[in-house]
Amino acid sequence: MSLLQSILLGLIQGATEFLPVSSSGHLLLAQRLFGLRDPELAFDLLLHLGTLAAVVFFLRSEIVSIVSSLFRRESWSSSSWGRRDIWLTIVASIPTGIIGVVFHETVETGLTFGGVGARYLILTTLLLMSSLQFRHKEDPDRMEAWEAAAIGVIQGLAVFPGLSRSGSTIILALLLGIAPRRAAKFSFLISLPAILGGALFTLKKGVSHLPAVVPSVAGFLVALVVGYLSLLLVERLVVQGRFQRFAPYTASLAALCFYLQYRG
Repeated sequence: MSLLQSILLGLIQGATEFLPVSSSGHLLLAQRLFGLRDPELAFDLLLHLGTLAAVVFFLRSEIVSIVSSLFRRESWSSSSWGRRDIWLTIVASIPTGIIGVVFHETVETGLTFGGVGARYLILTTLLLMSSLQFRHKEDPDRMEAWEAAAIGVIQGLAVFPGLSRSGSTIILALLLGIAPRRAAKFSFLISLPAILGGALFTLKKGVSHLPAVVPSVAGFLVALVVGYLSLLLVERLVVQGRFQRFAPYTASLAALCFYLQYRG
């Protein structure tokens, strides 16, 4: 693998893992348009570890608060970051894991990106353009267990290429009346077990040798840095109520997918 290819794959992974534009869709399109081959399993795992590190660094204060809550007395009714979020993350991760296990092999072996991905990109576009009235909760920073489970379900469905994991989970949280900053950061938090779960699937296939040291390090660092910048951008746009600005892009991407499919 060349240095340029490793940087490009790291850039795609870091940017699209958190932007509401479908990371799997972009990787497949990049392979189709630029003739990129699938990255070695070990390198693919390394890129995911880069985005995982980006989330951990971005949520460092929330993670410290959650961990420290285990050693202090805290009310379970609290809406601040604490031990309750461990429970909510578990609740969200259960349906995500079940859906991922059930459909992962189907997606891997039975679906191509073309029409299937384009349809899910249209769904992502519709979610981004959603004009549904948000619920007004008494405490918008507090999340109930059933809300976390619902968010976990839609996160699991993002195993299908074209449906954005971050876009769908954040928008559903907003529609449930959860505060924008809380919605974005909870989506990032539950991405940690989701990314780890994807890494486990990669390990099950057997890990090949990494490319040379320089391309490997470059891909990891690019995925980490670009992933962190993407997290900053997503949180800012969600808080400012401008998340729908990605809709024209995902709609254009869906049109490109349909074109590539029917062009053959």
